Order: sequence, then C-alpha cells, then structure tokens
Amino acid sequence: MKKNVASCLPSTTSRKPVNELIIIALLAVIVFICSWQFDIIEQILDFMEKYEKYELDEIVSVMIFLAVALSVFSYRRLKEAKHSQNDLSRQCAELEKALLEIKQLKGILPICASCKKVRNDKGYWQQVEVYLQKVTDAEFSHGLCPDCAEHALSDLEEYRRT
Repeated sequence: MKKNVASCLPSTTSRKPVNELIIIALLAVIVFICSWQFDIIEQILDFMEKYEKYELDEIVSVMIFLAVALSVFSYRRLKEAKHSQNDLSRQCAELEKALLEIKQLKGILPICASCKKVRNDKGYWQQVEVYLQKVTDAEFSHGLCPDCAEHALSDLEEYRRT
C-alpha cells in the first residue's frame, strides 16, 4: 500500500485562491473597460454633485477601500494556502517514510507447542526471537518474569541443598 506524496495532497489546495485572484483581476479589467467606455466615474461625479445630500462621495471611498481590502485578504489567503500545502507535503513525506519502516506480521504463525520455535516461510524451525527480529526489525532483551524467576530460584536452592 505505497503512495507517493502527490496522492496525499488535495488537488485543489492552491488552485482555488489563484482562481479567485484571476477572477478578481478579470473583473477589474471588465470594470475598467466599462468605465472607460461609458465614463462611469464622470457620471457618478455628476450624480454626486447633483445629489450632494446622499453623500455618495463617501460611499465611493468606502468601495475603493473595500476593493483594496479584498485584494489584501485574497493575497493573504493565497499565501496561507501555499503554506498549508507545504505543511501537507511535509507531513505526507513523513508518513510515507514511516510507512516504509513499518513491517507487520499477518496470518497464522506455526509455533511448536513444546519448544516454542517458529516455522519460517522456507520451512525451517527457528527461535521466536530470531524469527521476529528478521520479520519485524524488533530487538529483544531477555529477562525472567516473576513466576519463572521464583521457579528458577527454587530450583537453584534445591540444587544447592543436594
């Protein structure tokens, strides 16, 4: 189940903000052409002089401010999307590396009921520790559980008495 980094990333992570900026730029060009063709600003100025009580000059100022603010926020969103995409690609690479390091045991493992040796894929019997080290990259340290330690000590004491 190996995946590459590109498959971890959403395909539209950075396209959406770029598309929005392109749409905003196209709309700005369309507004420019329309205002050039129909002298919209001059008509607005004439309307504002004629109807001064409506305070349209302040409304135009607010519209210009909102246009600038929209541009700033769109640019900021684009930068955040690129940053998020970089984070996702880094995390995906880390997950891919971890996936390569994982080894799993699956299925039925034949083990001797008496000596606890395990039969490997080639049919040879070997110690459980050796088999698991090869299959899982696990390392073992040996010790005695409390029951076995007690049993070993009682055997040792019995041996010393004789």
